[in-house]
Amino acid sequence: MKQHTTLLLFIQLFTLWSLQQAWADIPKGYYNNADGKKKAALKAAMYSIISNHTELGYGNLWASYENVDYLPATNSQGRHQVMDYYSNNVYYFNGDGTAVSGMNKEHVAPQSWWTGGTGVPVGNDLIQVIPSDAKANNQKGNYPLGEVKGTVSYSNPRMKTGTDANGDRVFEPCDEYKGDFARIFFYVATCYPDVNWQNRSDVNVSFRKEDYPTLKEDILPMLLRWSKNDPVCEWEVTRNERAYGEQGNRNPFVDFPNLAEYIWGDSVDYAFSIDGTSSGGGQSGHDTPDFATLVNSSMTSGLNPFFVRTYEGCEGEVWTSSSSYGAVANAYNITGKTADEYLMVNLDLSMMEGAVLSFQHATGYNKTVPVKDTYFQVLVSYNYDGVPEDATWHKLDATFPPLKSSGGFTDFVSSGDISLAECCGMSNVTIAFRYISNSSNCYCWEIKDVKVTAREMPDALPIMAEQSDYSDFSEYTDVTFDMMGRRVPHDTKGLVIRNGKKILQR
Repeated sequence: MKQHTTLLLFIQLFTLWSLQQAWADIPKGYYNNADGKKKAALKAAMYSIISNHTELGYGNLWASYENVDYLPATNSQGRHQVMDYYSNNVYYFNGDGTAVSGMNKEHVAPQSWWTGGTGVPVGNDLIQVIPSDAKANNQKGNYPLGEVKGTVSYSNPRMKTGTDANGDRVFEPCDEYKGDFARIFFYVATCYPDVNWQNRSDVNVSFRKEDYPTLKEDILPMLLRWSKNDPVCEWEVTRNERAYGEQGNRNPFVDFPNLAEYIWGDSVDYAFSIDGTSSGGGQSGHDTPDFATLVNSSMTSGLNPFFVRTYEGCEGEVWTSSSSYGAVANAYNITGKTADEYLMVNLDLSMMEGAVLSFQHATGYNKTVPVKDTYFQVLVSYNYDGVPEDATWHKLDATFPPLKSSGGFTDFVSSGDISLAECCGMSNVTIAFRYISNSSNCYCWEIKDVKVTAREMPDALPIMAEQSDYSDFSEYTDVTFDMMGRRVPHDTKGLVIRNGKKILQR
């Protein structure tokens, strides 16, 4: 937490002493399994350490809060004040483990972001479910963490909500607590990568179900910056120790303030040491990895960077840009009503990893007729050279709007996060939205807010060869690894590394 500059030296010395005391209190051997690990392997090791903990149950959290979230101040009845990240209103515990009037149990990672609510461990985890002023909690809603750059819809001295630079609704804690919230998000991503995180059309969920990185690329740079700018403070150390006594696990990002850099940040190429002798960890000269936005098109003011290609012998062009609906394809008004057209974009993913495609879309006039993969296809090709029918296309699994029982259009829904991981390492990647119609079926497809993001790999190996024949790998003596550095069978499909070369195996 940031403090007044006149107290800076004292605070630095006190914080150093506090952290040394905290490290002294970590049970001997607790983090041994993480020693010497890097990046995804380090995250997996931390998961194995912290995921095995006591599930307290949502109904029992107020009793636990009385042991964990109390401040030294007391009222006339000797009840301790409740620590609250969300407002500066003063509340006191009741002394009997019951709910404090005017407060809620607030999920830092909102419970509407996963299935199972408070009945699954992430929904009643003491480290990420904390006491909150009820009004502030209601205003926070299920917004993701972010920085309010536009209209402010609610504020108090400890938080505000409003729109970010992209016009999306976000929740922003005050500077004093930004690092605290970032470290809780790091904990959730590490402890719960296998939770059924949802794809929602109303809010950008910050997590997705995967072992690594779990946190989405668009939020990671901000969280890493918040964690650096607002270092671990005495309260976090105190709460971490109390929570360990109550729940039986710890937040390692409080115990090791630079840990996030070794998993997601500027030190992913360095082995982490629990004794503090690691290289990297926020040291100068190591840049935070770039999370590139390769495509970000609303489609409402033109189709760029996309272009249109028509299948040979078919009429066109049906793809147009609408200021209200984005890219729109409808063959109803063309002669014969027959179309087969690709709305395409070329990407160079040769030095990228973790690429993800997402968009919003709606369908029209199809009533109860399913259009996915029949009339509307989301495709990727690795060998497109200008002629759609000569390319090899692979279908991508996008979420489509639910079927309507009557005419008209569906609501816009999110496609979900569509992984392009198998495309990473390749320089000629083409994403296409293919629209197909015939003389009797001329349904409509509307697409907007198309995004492709990825992580840059400045030291990545280029693809040196392709392999499509798995008939006999017995001749190979070189060990094969996946992109995480794990040993895998020789016939593993996708990108692998063998003898220092990146190879694409189909």
